[in-house]
Amino acid sequence: MAISNNVVVRAYDGLIAGLAVIGGAIFGLMAFFIGADVVARNFFGGGLAWVIETLEYAMYIATVFAAPWVLREKAHVSVDVVTANLPEGVRRMVNTFVCLLGAVICSIICYYSAIATIAAYQRGSMIYKSFTIPEWTINVFVPFGMLLVAIEFLLLMRKEFHLLTHRHAS
Repeated sequence: MAISNNVVVRAYDGLIAGLAVIGGAIFGLMAFFIGADVVARNFFGGGLAWVIETLEYAMYIATVFAAPWVLREKAHVSVDVVTANLPEGVRRMVNTFVCLLGAVICSIICYYSAIATIAAYQRGSMIYKSFTIPEWTINVFVPFGMLLVAIEFLLLMRKEFHLLTHRHAS
């Protein structure tokens, strides 16, 4: 991605990169604690009771944190059997539409998950498992992540549209 002089763009790019690094670190810590749990079970007679639930939350949070960067870098699984065989202009139109659709879907999820998060906060809902924690502290990651993924879809859509219109202009 091009380096911008705009402070907002640089801050946003830093946020996306920082969240990806945090997500990667969380995945690394997950691997460590899975190994530690296995060692504890096999050599000390019992596992680390908190590890499984912590890993559930960690996987969820790491995925939400990394998702915008993964989309930006196109590091996700993509099935392009149909679009790879389309003419460039048609492929760019399809990609532009898919990015718009992705942004709309993520925006809808963001909206409804924000409503659910606020409702959980207002109700004082708690999650009772190994830990007892307020439900909203876990829910809050969905609207946050979906907002960032929606923004990334819109940025990709803008790029695809720019390439589409400049291709036809030349």
